[in-house]
Amino acid sequence: MNLRRPVSSRVLAAVLAASMAGFAGYLVSLQFTVGGSVSGRLFTGAMSLVGLLMVVGLLSYAVQRFQVGVDRDGWRVRIGRYRRDLRWAEISAVVIENREIQGRGRRMVAALYLVPEAGVSLDAPGDMRATVDGRPAVRLFDLIDPKIEEQQFVRDLASLAGDRLEVRVPRLSVVLLSETLRERLYGGRALPAFPPGAEGVRTQRWLNRRRLLLFAGWYLFAVLPVLLLTAVAAGWHELLGAAAAVLGLLAVVAAYAAFVTMFSRAADLVDTASMLSGTEMVQVIGDRTHRYDLHGGTVVVLPPGAKRGYGKASLLGFPHVVLLLGDPRTGRLRGHDDLLALSAVLRESPHEADRVAARDIDSLAVRPQVGDPMEPGDAGNARLWMALTKAGRILAWAVVVGSVMLTGGWMLESTRYLGGAVLFMSVPLATLWAAYALYRTLALLGAAWQVVRRNH
Repeated sequence: MNLRRPVSSRVLAAVLAASMAGFAGYLVSLQFTVGGSVSGRLFTGAMSLVGLLMVVGLLSYAVQRFQVGVDRDGWRVRIGRYRRDLRWAEISAVVIENREIQGRGRRMVAALYLVPEAGVSLDAPGDMRATVDGRPAVRLFDLIDPKIEEQQFVRDLASLAGDRLEVRVPRLSVVLLSETLRERLYGGRALPAFPPGAEGVRTQRWLNRRRLLLFAGWYLFAVLPVLLLTAVAAGWHELLGAAAAVLGLLAVVAAYAAFVTMFSRAADLVDTASMLSGTEMVQVIGDRTHRYDLHGGTVVVLPPGAKRGYGKASLLGFPHVVLLLGDPRTGRLRGHDDLLALSAVLRESPHEADRVAARDIDSLAVRPQVGDPMEPGDAGNARLWMALTKAGRILAWAVVVGSVMLTGGWMLESTRYLGGAVLFMSVPLATLWAAYALYRTLALLGAAWQVVRRNH
């Protein structure tokens, strides 16, 4: 098993460094502009220095070597200037646990630590030294750093590390347990993600197509009118144009949050498995464990169409939606056993509202299945088509970024500052779009490669 930092992240760092270098060069050129004020020269000088420091940091990340190999013999670590080969006999434990990242807010990420046997020194640099349960250790990397599928990585690592592996992140620790052990651990029944397999991927693709239609409407009825209004208002007076730009930006962001993201929650729930634990339903999403009290008197069963963005699915809510009882694409219900297990817990609640929800679920369990039957198919091929669908977003966002740049160019001659400000804002937008395009392209190529490798 070999891990490397993804090429896309290094290319993104190099692209950002090039952009910042160009920006810093532009600021340096302003130092020699005739007629510049002293305060203006000091400001541009300070900004130039900040830009150059960012360029150095981004370039150091882009060229830093990152390679970690692990097999039956041990570990081969090549991270920056740290070079070390370790045999399994020198390692006491391999620990995956959360660590807090300093910054805006409190953010926890899963990190991998190697704990050596007593008397073995890892000679790690200062930024990689750590302590696990009072023992010296080395933090190799955060699991978000190399581009890996975390659950598969944990399974592969477990086959190599054996009893040395300790996984202390809930969403990853359950990967190592069979379904029987999971049910024993949580004291209840597993409710798998729904729809399962290839059917779930088809539903995700269906939800993505509807998001694309909403995106097109957002562009036509929010983005374009705001850009045109800004250009026209700036022709009357530049301050009026600036006010229109600021208010329009707020309106565009609000419209995106209200409409384009309408199907996002349903897409998240398609990939979310749950567990009945006593009188609670437990969901692990990312690094957070959510618990919902099924005896709290707040459970409701919502029919299809009761909430926007969930298609034909019946829903379980508190009253916000937390579980799909049906397929948003076809309306087909969950399995009979899953529905009865859920209603059995609700039926024992002391609250009438929960017992009403149990009766509603019982009525769903005995109802004939609606919609198309479960279609057979290969989940890998379905994921390839979904990756292709998502790759189409590259063109959609290119239209948005291009429209902002054209508007800035249009206003450049008629305004003193606003046109240049819009063009300046479009530079980071274009950089982000290029990084996004690279990410989606690599994801599409990866999905295609998985299909080819499986078929051969």
